[in-house]
Amino acid sequence: MRPKEVYWIVYIIECKSGAYYTGSTNDLGKRFDLHREGKGARYTRMDKPKRIVAAQICDSRSAALKLEGAVKALARSDKKKWVKANSYRLVCKR
Repeated sequence: MRPKEVYWIVYIIECKSGAYYTGSTNDLGKRFDLHREGKGARYTRMDKPKRIVAAQICDSRSAALKLEGAVKALARSDKKKWVKANSYRLVCKR
């Protein structure tokens, strides 16, 4: 039996205020649902998530955490560029 491949994803959510929230996960759909239900990050409990605007797949949790930290450190103008380069489009609905 082959082990299930696990990919980690760094994502950016646009919140109701227009602010960006950056995070990482190995199940983007489930994580976004948790944010919408108020069970995700403390920040998204106060500033409700609107939509996922960017996502990038990483090979490991370690790589995802490093990229997440780097994206969080970007100025807003640079985050907008990152969003444009890694734009997220929903291809299927659950």
